[in-house]
Amino acid sequence: MHKYYLIIWLLFISLVTEAQDTFVKKTYYDKFNQIVKEVITVRRKDSVADGKYQSYFQSGSLDSKGFYLNGEIDSVWTFYYQNGRKKAFGSYKIGKPRGVWRYYFESGDLKSEGVLSENQKSGSWSYYYENGKVKSSGKYVAGNKVGIWNYFYEDESLKSQAFYSNEKADYKEFYPNGSLKSKGIIIDEKSTGLWTYFYESGEKEAEGSFQNGLRGGIWYYYYKNNQISAEGEFTDGNKTGIWKYYHKDGSLSAEGAMNQDAKDGFWKLFYPTGELKGEANYDSGTGLSKEYYPGGQLRAIGKIENGVKEGLWKYYNEAGVLDGEADFEKGEGIYTGFYNGGTMKMQGKIENDRRTGEWILYNTDGTVAGTYRPVYEELNPIFRTGEIIENQKRKESRDKPEYRYKNNKLRYFESNINEYRGIIMGTNPLMTLTGQLPVAVEYYIQERLGYEMNINIHKKPFYRNSSSLDLLDVRTNGLSLTLRQKFYHENNKLGMFYFGHEIQAGFLAHHTSALDSSGLLTAPVTKNYEASQRRFAYSLLIGNRWMQRDNDSGFSFDFHIGVGVGGRNFNLEYIPNQTTGRLFNEINKDQFYIPLIIGVNIGFAGPKRRSTSF
Repeated sequence: MHKYYLIIWLLFISLVTEAQDTFVKKTYYDKFNQIVKEVITVRRKDSVADGKYQSYFQSGSLDSKGFYLNGEIDSVWTFYYQNGRKKAFGSYKIGKPRGVWRYYFESGDLKSEGVLSENQKSGSWSYYYENGKVKSSGKYVAGNKVGIWNYFYEDESLKSQAFYSNEKADYKEFYPNGSLKSKGIIIDEKSTGLWTYFYESGEKEAEGSFQNGLRGGIWYYYYKNNQISAEGEFTDGNKTGIWKYYHKDGSLSAEGAMNQDAKDGFWKLFYPTGELKGEANYDSGTGLSKEYYPGGQLRAIGKIENGVKEGLWKYYNEAGVLDGEADFEKGEGIYTGFYNGGTMKMQGKIENDRRTGEWILYNTDGTVAGTYRPVYEELNPIFRTGEIIENQKRKESRDKPEYRYKNNKLRYFESNINEYRGIIMGTNPLMTLTGQLPVAVEYYIQERLGYEMNINIHKKPFYRNSSSLDLLDVRTNGLSLTLRQKFYHENNKLGMFYFGHEIQAGFLAHHTSALDSSGLLTAPVTKNYEASQRRFAYSLLIGNRWMQRDNDSGFSFDFHIGVGVGGRNFNLEYIPNQTTGRLFNEINKDQFYIPLIIGVNIGFAGPKRRSTSF
């Protein structure tokens, strides 16, 4: 028993002695020693930190707390934000972090967690969004990522995946629906070498090389039909040298020099037909710009500064009369349109070459005729048919580009600026082999809508006269009219897929001749017999149209199939008997029928008009 008392006494003496060997030292932010900065436990004999430690923000809230051992950070440490919430939590061993560490957002939610060893990340690590969902996860060895790393969108769908080996990774990024968005190589967390980008529908969007995380060398951009939309060179992430832009049909859209991401020198813009659309002479993104109508008449003139319209711009109609003007500041201005007599016709705001806000229309006497708000369909963010849209500067690495919401609203009835509208005439002479000759006229609106009227001439047999037919041969003449509405998808290398519906009405007259032996006292005579049918139907159809140029005149090929429901009224134009009642048996007389549609038309699209901005 006395031995235990002795041990307790010795421990007490040791603690008291140790307490006497240390003291608490404070440091301050101010010279008046009012605002505490640190509270440090220090040994008396050598003034080395050894024991409990706390630091504070100037506001007085706790900044960090932990322990020192022989002047080295040791044991459990906690770090805080100024709002009092935990910032990081983990352990040290003789000045180096070790074990599991956790880091937090200022909101208090977990930001990341993993193992630190010898001051380097090791083992499994996970990173989080503020909503608690996993942002990325994978493994480290000696501070370097190894193996498979997965990156996620906030809805937990896979955003990208990288396979690391020796600080190098094969990287793939995905759209939220799982389709591939980009792929390439990452070295030291920077894009390197050849990279390829894809549209959400799977077609190639862009391709080129990165050097140390920045674009370098020749880059190519593509439309969804695999036609090149732009090509040019990057140096240290900036566009340099000659850049060329193309229309969807492959014709040149614009060409000029770039220097440090700015247009420099003489630039030309072209219509798909090759006619000059515009020209400008730039000095580091600034210069006088002119725009022309397809016939060569001046359409607009003004100054471009730092890539956007600046100062007074004037717009003219094709007769050369002033049509409107706008005073721009950094690409924004108020446009005023005029009647031929010079009185105000309209007024509204233009921003980035688009009408925005509310526009006012005026009568010729100056009174207000009405107002409207322009609506634009979402367009490709890099290039548009018939005009250049510069990419925003992308000097930083595009290792993990952010997802941008894509508008999927119904697009068929929303007008587009500069869209082509024309008349397509079509027919198919081969159909005469089946006793029909279709003639189609379609009002076509570029990649959106088609309204078609189809007149079908029936004559069977088509290439024989009635006098050359034998007895009991049935000949048919008639006409049918079909009205169709088509909903076109965007053009690609396979054509323009569409779906639609139609109504059809027609009248057919059938003729045949046979011997009439009803007279008992006379010899049989040849007699003509007639029948008629009226029919109507409603059908749904799908098809594909190939066009030489979807945004201008050219040849076209249309193939479609469909099915519908219909009704028929069949009448014999004579009083039948046992013999003559069977003359038209080969003709379907069912009152209800299901029409099957298979159609092929070859045609030509002719110009009508093209919608414009002003």
